[in-house]
Amino acid sequence: MRKRAARGSSFIEAICIATVLIPITLVLLDCITIVIANSMNDTAAKNAARAAASQEDGGNAALAAEKAIAPFKKPSPIINSLSIKELAYGADTVSCTTTIDIHLPMPFPGYTNLKFDAKDIEPIVGKKVNP
Repeated sequence: MRKRAARGSSFIEAICIATVLIPITLVLLDCITIVIANSMNDTAAKNAARAAASQEDGGNAALAAEKAIAPFKKPSPIINSLSIKELAYGADTVSCTTTIDIHLPMPFPGYTNLKFDAKDIEPIVGKKVNP
């Protein structure tokens, strides 16, 4: 082959490989974002349930749970919202469900925003025991 033909074929091969590798990289970026957001949601649910479980009543538990997830609510281009969906203060346990709404950095068609729920149950440790 001539030198010019060899350079041209290398350029075509590079373009073909790039058309495959770039979409795969973008999908992996979205997958990493989903995994990190789910992990963050799980941690927020656990922190909220633990904070609520250390309170003496349901009213204080709701305030403590909101305060526990406040650090996760910082403005972000990826996280649209993080909120407590349900907080159940029972006789022996506290159940907390959080919801996170994320915006994918490189969205799939039809999947721009995704919502995930996380639930955690913790035993109540903050009640006073009557002697």
